[in-house]
Amino acid sequence: MISRYLPFSLRKYRVSFVQAAVFGLLISVWGCGDGHPARSPVTGTVSYNGKPLSIGSLVFIPVSGGPPAQGKIDRDGNYYMGTFDEDDGVIPGSYKVMITALTSPGGSGLPEDAVDGNAGPMSVIPEWYGDMEKSGLLVMVEPDKDNTIDFPLTDDKPKETN
Repeated sequence: MISRYLPFSLRKYRVSFVQAAVFGLLISVWGCGDGHPARSPVTGTVSYNGKPLSIGSLVFIPVSGGPPAQGKIDRDGNYYMGTFDEDDGVIPGSYKVMITALTSPGGSGLPEDAVDGNAGPMSVIPEWYGDMEKSGLLVMVEPDKDNTIDFPLTDDKPKETN
């Protein structure tokens, strides 16, 4: 009598196993990628009058719309851009760039050298670099490659972009 039910039990188990395997495969495929557009790595250096800028941040604003990217400048003037996470890269395309570097009055530009914590922030670079229309900084992020983009900032006011 048990043998009569054995093939049915195995068939039912086999169908459940196949269903579980297909379900697991679908879950693993959905888990690949983060659901965001493809991005390319963007790194580089920021200098001011020939010296590495030791504080600050960058914002890439897409010319044709979409999410902006941002990055922080480290002590050596290096940066790495991210769009959805801190360092996940930038969606390929054309970008206007804003760069800010703020410190307290009397500070050297390093965060720990702020002299008066109650004083308002001051820029260690010309303030027009913090305005996407006045910075004059326009970059192109190429797809499927590592993009190295350096920003040698000076006191010379750039031509405004449209």
